[in-house]
Parts: sequence; C-alpha cells; structure tokens
Amino acid sequence: MAYNKTSEERKWNYWKEQEEKKLRELGMEEEKIQKLRQMDREDFLEERRYREHLDETMQDMDSIKEKDSELFARDVKELLDHIGDKRIYELLKETEHQTLEILLLSTWGYSGREVAKIMGMAEQTIYTKRNRLRKKLRYTDNLVIWHK
Repeated sequence: MAYNKTSEERKWNYWKEQEEKKLRELGMEEEKIQKLRQMDREDFLEERRYREHLDETMQDMDSIKEKDSELFARDVKELLDHIGDKRIYELLKETEHQTLEILLLSTWGYSGREVAKIMGMAEQTIYTKRNRLRKKLRYTDNLVIWHK
C-alpha cells in the first residue's frame, strides 16, 4: 500500500496534540513543548522522506519483476552461472558485488540513469563502474568482449 502523506500528517498532528495536552497538564513549560514539537516534526518529515523513497524503490522493483519473465538471469549468481569462458568467470567472480548488480541491471536493458535511480547512486558512479568493468574485460588476454 502506498504511503499516504495526508493521512500520516493527520495521525501525527492528532498524536502530537494529545501529547502536548498531557505535557501541559503535567506543568511543562510552553517553550520546551514547542521545542519538542519542532524536533518531533523534523523526525516526522525525515521518516516521510524515507517512506516516499521506499515507495519509489518498491515501484522500481515491481517494474523489474514485470521484466523478469524475459530475463536470462534473475540475479548475480545466475548471471555468473551463465558465463561460459573461465577467464571471464574468474574476473567477474572477483568483481565487487555492486558492480555485478549494475551489470545485471544493464543486461536487463536499464539505462545508466535508471540503474542509478534503482540503486540509489549517482548516475556518474554507474557509468564509472561500468567503464572500469569494460576495461577489465577488454584486457583479459587481449579479448575485446564488451563493446559500447
């Protein structure tokens, strides 16, 4: 279920009003109540940003699931299992897992921008990691394996 900002805001306001009412009854100073409100509000907004990001990520994952039926490899392990050349397999086996995930998403047809969004990374980082992997693959016994 999607995160509903308005509903969560209403719940937070109701909770905060009840809490502040109790604090006033207990004799807490208004200045401290307002400071507490401000801190709680910042926490609430941070949580809301996280939930919104999580929703976007889940939507991205849903779109990946839709493409899954046409994929030759559904995860990094399966990708490595499809490598027939032992030299390439050994090179990829020693490669950082994050770079292999980028490779996998690229084989699924995602652009650098889409991969960056899915992985929560800068787009330039995606391109850098892909290019470094290309160079490694190119220089594996002078094989030109991955063309642009």
